[in-house]
Amino acid sequence: MALILASTMSDSGKSMVTAALVKLFHGTPFKAQNMSLNSYPTKDGGEISFIQAYQAMGSGLSPERIHNPVLLKPSPGGVEVVLMGSSIGLFKPGGYYDWVSKAWTYVRESVRDTSVIEGAGGIAEPNFMDRDLSGFLMAKELKLPIVLVLDIDRGGAFASAYGAYSMFPPSLRDQLKGFIINKFRGDPVLLQPAIDWLSEKTGMKHFGTIPYADDFDIMAEDSMNVKEFGDGSFNVSIVSYPYMSNFNEFQALSKSNASVRFVRKPSQAKTSDLIILPGTKSSYASLKWLIERGFSDVIKSKPVLAICGGFQMLGRKLVDPYGLESPVSQFDGLGLLDVDVIYDKKKRVKLVRGRGPFGEVTGYEVRRGSIIYHSTSPLLDLDDAKDGAYEGQIMALSVHGSLYSEFGRNAVKEFGLRIWASSLEDEVKTQIEFLSRRVKEEVDVEGLRALWEESMIPRV
Repeated sequence: MALILASTMSDSGKSMVTAALVKLFHGTPFKAQNMSLNSYPTKDGGEISFIQAYQAMGSGLSPERIHNPVLLKPSPGGVEVVLMGSSIGLFKPGGYYDWVSKAWTYVRESVRDTSVIEGAGGIAEPNFMDRDLSGFLMAKELKLPIVLVLDIDRGGAFASAYGAYSMFPPSLRDQLKGFIINKFRGDPVLLQPAIDWLSEKTGMKHFGTIPYADDFDIMAEDSMNVKEFGDGSFNVSIVSYPYMSNFNEFQALSKSNASVRFVRKPSQAKTSDLIILPGTKSSYASLKWLIERGFSDVIKSKPVLAICGGFQMLGRKLVDPYGLESPVSQFDGLGLLDVDVIYDKKKRVKLVRGRGPFGEVTGYEVRRGSIIYHSTSPLLDLDDAKDGAYEGQIMALSVHGSLYSEFGRNAVKEFGLRIWASSLEDEVKTQIEFLSRRVKEEVDVEGLRALWEESMIPRV
């Protein structure tokens, strides 16, 4: 049993539909290759894309390495390749794609008969098709059915679907079984002629139309999904610097007294009650960007919550002897906390639990860099380390997801922020339960289930 949910573009709704079908089919999530700076640890210390972890958690499953065999994390020097949950180094783009045939072995061994497979980007890009681990190669090598998720809100849904069909090799076109229209506004009757046209031209079945709705969404997967949210009186500005990572943790603020926006200019943050410095794949590049754009003064004048890379940038010195984060061996931080950071080759990827003055903290770490304390004192006692800091208007920690914990909810009260979100796992389950009900109302789920059940993964 397996089914590929693909598209003709990014951000069409593949992740949302996949999350719902994993839940409705009692299946397992799978994305062969994902490019994302939002990641999450498995219980055994592997690193996978956050969205596959989200899809697993929403169905009561533990995220596993096999749910996302290849994770690509862009950085200034190339792309970090995470294979089966473990980093294997930094590749130049061309160098990685020369290695795709080796990656396919791991992908092939990871897909399961229970997999609901999410494609990546567009499935029929002519410069990429033969290297598309997540879509085209899955279809070609495993002979699996494909359903396209089409974003009609951006226009061109039917033309792009017909284009993808035409670009597929004739021998594989029969695997394009159908399509789902997503983000539709208006009267569905007006859409019917186009649906009939596409079905007649391609033989693809229309499996349903999902209406556009503000509440019909999932936690942000990448920077394409960054948008303002909340309508509270407490103003939060999240600095959207290059290589921002794991920013979906701030979805906890959707249940708070805050209005949240992502800012790229200091002037946008001047009226903020709180500035958040999120994680980053490159503290050096993000810090350089902050300073060049004049954020230093506004950061020094406002309450600040800094997470992971944001925490590191507030220190005195960042020492990088192996060139993992920067082109230099050492660079200055903002100097607002009396700590140094030393990067080593080992990456810290784990689910964490600990305590601090505001209660129990739970969350996760995905980082390089050890915090060396001087006059600044640690804020948290984790299972195996000290972490965090709280001085004046600055609170900082390396733990992602803490705003969903007792510690995080109580800590931000110091700034006047009130959060009533429950745990991350509970919030994800609630969200996917809602999404799966809505998808079931709008989509021929039983027809999709029949496709999923009829297909078989060939034995290795």
